[in-house]
Amino acid sequence: MRSLLGGWSPAIVSVCVAVELLACPRVASPQAKDSATGPAPVARQASLASRHQTLATSSGDVALDRRASDRLQSAQQVLFDGRYADAMSAFTAVLESGDARGNYSLTSWAQHGMAIAAAFDGQVAKARSLYDELLRGPMLFPLADSIEAAVLTKRHAQATALLDRFTTSHPSALGQQYAHSFRALDLLFAGSCDAALAEVTRAPDVDRPLPQAIRGFCAAKADRHAEAVALRDSVLTQPLADPNSWPMIVARGVALRIR
Repeated sequence: MRSLLGGWSPAIVSVCVAVELLACPRVASPQAKDSATGPAPVARQASLASRHQTLATSSGDVALDRRASDRLQSAQQVLFDGRYADAMSAFTAVLESGDARGNYSLTSWAQHGMAIAAAFDGQVAKARSLYDELLRGPMLFPLADSIEAAVLTKRHAQATALLDRFTTSHPSALGQQYAHSFRALDLLFAGSCDAALAEVTRAPDVDRPLPQAIRGFCAAKADRHAEAVALRDSVLTQPLADPNSWPMIVARGVALRIR
């Protein structure tokens, strides 16, 4: 019988909330404090699917899991590239095919990808519904995932309350980096660049991807084109160990809006 958590993908992805975006320093950006200390670049393909491990007990389940994880990785790449409508279709196709049926780790991967794609495609109501469905399942980091959902679907009051809880319960530099970054993003989505930029300055490191994307977006709104493009390109060329992690995709989603 297949385990409910038949793979490690959601765990890896959720850990990235606290590690990939927040702990890894810049390694390609001109704003980096020390590029020599950053993680070495790794090919995109060596990300979620390549580390997916199944606990299935039969060869049929193993083959099914591998097929589903390969298809999900392809969808994740489309999401990474910012092709949100195509990503929605790709993730939906995996769920409708039944390849991921019975494996919560794989179905939640697809649901999470669909939710982010819908949010950045401007389908806020659909994104809220997808996130609500995702969060009804067992999450490794439910508070962090709930914050992402509230911020990306513009539930500002809910996001503020969740971020207040997170700030209190995670006083470390890593926790504060996360809290200030996502609070700034919520303020940006609420339409206040001034408040967002003020919040970004409170983050321990303003040169990580999401703070840079927020700064670049606000620079573009203020017609500081050269600064905006430099920050955008810094985010889009970020060589993290796992560029397809959810936090990096969120940062890229903001950066891709910079013109």
